[in-house]
Amino acid sequence: MRDPEKLKEEMDERNRKILDVAFELFVDKKIEAVSMGDIARAADVGRATLFRYYPSKLELVIAVCADQWKRYLDGLDERRPISSVHDIPAIDRLRFTMDSYIDMYQNHKALLKYNDNFNYYVTHEGKNNDQLVDFHSSLYSVDTRLHMMYEKAKVDRTIRTDIPEAEFMRVTVHSMMTACAHYAEGFIWGSDDNKDYTDELIMIKEMIIDYATKGIK
Repeated sequence: MRDPEKLKEEMDERNRKILDVAFELFVDKKIEAVSMGDIARAADVGRATLFRYYPSKLELVIAVCADQWKRYLDGLDERRPISSVHDIPAIDRLRFTMDSYIDMYQNHKALLKYNDNFNYYVTHEGKNNDQLVDFHSSLYSVDTRLHMMYEKAKVDRTIRTDIPEAEFMRVTVHSMMTACAHYAEGFIWGSDDNKDYTDELIMIKEMIIDYATKGIK
């Protein structure tokens, strides 16, 4: 009889390979163009094995996104724990968040590209909230940080809290991430291939900061 711990280790390694290979293919060819058969062949596993891990392509797409975000955010958490939110003004936390997206544009374009394609794909595939539980769990740390930032702003008054929290996040943090993703994809009018558009993203960041601090005295 096989050692259960050894068997689990092998299954985890196989799953790790499936997730990594799927991510590479989805970024390179777009999610819509990649079949489960393509992933099975690239990961060197049988189709039946792949479907035992992920019964549908949508489930695999969501698992890949959750895995990639968790790994990226775990790295951020190691460098700056959630408890550090209390140590700096809300405006500094907002700037740090904006700068982290610019860093993603510079150093993690693949994740930005995948996330943009992911949002489009799951919207058109008829996903349900139960399927996104693990994905939303992977974003726990960033959602928590942003909520804590907004709550702190009510006290230190360094950024606006005169509009609802969800609206504030849409027009600041999420707008910045969308801009970085579009620049990473090259979906910007008049842009040149392989040109570094960091300076333009910094300008966008400063415009968003101006909005976030409008009326603050």
